Amino acid sequence: MTYVLLILAVLATLAIFATTRRGQEIAKRIGFRDHVPGAASSEDVAFLLKACDGDRAELERRIAFERERFPERSESDHYRAAIRRVFAEREG
Repeated sequence: MTYVLLILAVLATLAIFATTRRGQEIAKRIGFRDHVPGAASSEDVAFLLKACDGDRAELERRIAFERERFPERSESDHYRAAIRRVFAEREG
């Protein structure tokens, strides 16, 4: 019985931690990005990274630019705006 309560306490603690900003950042890093509210999808991240020729610094620069323009938006919105900008650059 003690082990069951210990497991439940650990699971509850992890669930609460997952709702914090730091918990969500860790979840994104270990591959649970698609399950974090407001986070960019794995497909969006992969597409933008490919559009930046695999250059993470370029990806971060593009996201920082969008974050600076619209700080109230979510990470997902920032990635989508950066992707739209990539399409506009390719067309123009």
